[in-house]
Amino acid sequence: MRKPRWRPLLVALTRVTAAFASFRWLRDVRLSVVAVAGESMTPAFLPGDFILIARRDIPRNERAYGLVVCLRAADDRLLLKRIVGVPGDSLRIGTTVQVAGRALLEPHAHGETPAAQYRGVSALGLGEYLVLGDNRAASTDSRNFGAVRAEQIEGIAVLRYWPPERLGLIRRAPRRFAASGEYG
Repeated sequence: MRKPRWRPLLVALTRVTAAFASFRWLRDVRLSVVAVAGESMTPAFLPGDFILIARRDIPRNERAYGLVVCLRAADDRLLLKRIVGVPGDSLRIGTTVQVAGRALLEPHAHGETPAAQYRGVSALGLGEYLVLGDNRAASTDSRNFGAVRAEQIEGIAVLRYWPPERLGLIRRAPRRFAASGEYG
């Protein structure tokens, strides 16, 4: 049976359309590369990991919680941090992070927050986020420089591509709270 003559044309047109759509998406998303240098996000990110950052807007609601984002420190260093507070949240940071008096479950976080870095935050304003490193004992984050504005966040970590054995998408941590009495 003969193949229709229009089939190669349709395949070519589909490929051109897909390539054009991909190009427009990549141009709109604007990807950047970040090399992890410090210990503040261990064990999720280790020194020597290379991360792709998508430069796009941060959700302005609870869907931003748990995203790993890239921002600039006052000294112009790039920092990778996790969003733990979103607009409207009232937070307290101590031995745990509490939102409106409810302790967050953070299996990705470890290390003790030094008592000198305990903080209470009134409600975060529109477009404000609280960011913390996963390694609480070795992180410069919102405990030091306060809430960050959406405009200060340069992008969202989407993919670790190096080293090859750690290749994978970077997923948002789910927002879950401890049962009453589970944390003090």
